[in-house]
Order: sequence, then structure tokens, then C-alpha cells
Amino acid sequence: MIKKVFKKLKKRRKKFQSHPLIKGNAYGALYRYIRFNVIQTIRPKNRKYNWIHGLKFFAEKGDAGIVSNIYIKLADYEDSMFVMNYLDENGLFVDVGANVGHFSLLASGVSKAKTIAIEPIPNTYKKLLKNIHLNNLEDKVECLNIGLGEDKGELKFTKSFDVMNRVALENENVPTISVPIQKLDEVLKDKKPTFLKIDVEGFEYFVLKGADETLQKKSLKYILLEFNNSGDKFGITDEKVFNLITSYGFKPISYDVAQNKIKVEDSFRTDKFNTILIRE
Repeated sequence: MIKKVFKKLKKRRKKFQSHPLIKGNAYGALYRYIRFNVIQTIRPKNRKYNWIHGLKFFAEKGDAGIVSNIYIKLADYEDSMFVMNYLDENGLFVDVGANVGHFSLLASGVSKAKTIAIEPIPNTYKKLLKNIHLNNLEDKVECLNIGLGEDKGELKFTKSFDVMNRVALENENVPTISVPIQKLDEVLKDKKPTFLKIDVEGFEYFVLKGADETLQKKSLKYILLEFNNSGDKFGITDEKVFNLITSYGFKPISYDVAQNKIKVEDSFRTDKFNTILIRE
């Protein structure tokens, strides 16, 4: 057991070491990681943490969408910096699969853009609302407790995986909850989105199929999309999602934060889960 713990900590330290904001102080990040997990194990509680640019958030063990900000200051570094650098107060950020609010807080709290944050799981949605309220961003962020898909209706979602819940598989033997589903085109019918982020645990293809009109809007310049083979469980490959999104004239890029430079890539990123795409 002890050997297993040390092996995990060694792996964490190595991962922390490569983060741009750690600046070689991986042990500091490791200390914060250990401290958070020990405290939350001894006395589980939703606690408030200070973040960048004066932002704050609530977090507890299991809040995978935001807790790593405690250890490494800014999770999803390249993507987060791109959101902050390429959005402004005139933009509209659409956060599909908002989780507890990491990207919504950056978009509206730092870039001052308007945000529509969509989170289908009721418990996660409550945490999202708390983080928006904590930062006094209610006038900037509109939160919707719905799911998105190819057609309007209802879908079953898992409810026992904390903030990592997702659309349930057919005949999956886990606790589920029914959630109303809309098409993104309906949600954004009279809106002009600037930036669309989708992280829906493998259901991305079906969300995009319900966003045909949205993806054609000239206002939409940037998309942040997850490619990590999670669609396999729904019979959807990353390549199928990539072919769909690029058919609308979007190109994958890598972003050099230090140089503030964009480089067009041939395909989606395989060195990390998310890929940023820009309209040609």
C-alpha cells in the first residue's frame, strides 16, 4: 500500500514539474496536493480557495474539474491562457459541460466576456452556481441545467461519478437520472457566440450534430473540443468528430503561450486531451 502511494506521488511530481507555472518547484505543488487530499480525507468539506486574478472557487475531494488549480495554479494551461487572451468583454463564451466552472470563471471573471454555462447534472450544477455567485458573476454568466444532443428530448445520465458524470450507456447497470435535452441551435437561436467549448465525456459528436446553425455563424471564431477517445463507448471515433468539425471550416491549432503565437496543425492534438480550433 505504502509503495503504491509513493509511486503515485512520484508520478504526480513528474507531471507537476512540466507545468509552466510551477517553475521547477514541483515539490511545492506536491505539498499542496498532499495537503488538500489529507485534509479532505480527515474532514471532508467544501472549502473556499483563492485563485488567479482575484477569482475564488469552492472545491472538495472529487471535484476533478477544478481541484488541480490548487496544486498547479492553472489547469489546462494552454487552453485556459488562450481563452483569457482571445476573449474580451464583447465576446460570448459558450461553456458546454461547464462542470463546476473553471472555464466560465476565466471567460467572465478575467476576460469579462458574457458566458452561457451549460451543465446537465443537478449536483454539479449547484456547485457551478455557488462558484459563479462567489465571484459575483451572475450578471455575466447565464447558467442552464440542461443537456445537449442531436434532438430535443430526454436522456439518462449517470449520477454516481461526482463531477465526471456523463450520458449513460444503454443497459448500463449504474444509478442514473433523467435530464432534459435541447439542441445547441435552439439555445443559441438569437445569440452570436464567439467561443464554443465542449467537454461532455464522449458525447461531443451528438452535441455538434445539434449545432449545425451555430457552427455556421460568422461570429463563432474559436472552438475548444476534447479528443481523448472517450467517444468510443458511444461508437464514435475521434476522427469522426474531427471530420465533422473541420467540415465547417475550422482548423486545429497549437498555441505558444510565451510567444502568443498560433500554429495551424494537421490534425487534433494527441499530446493532450483538448484541441483548440479556429475558423479559417
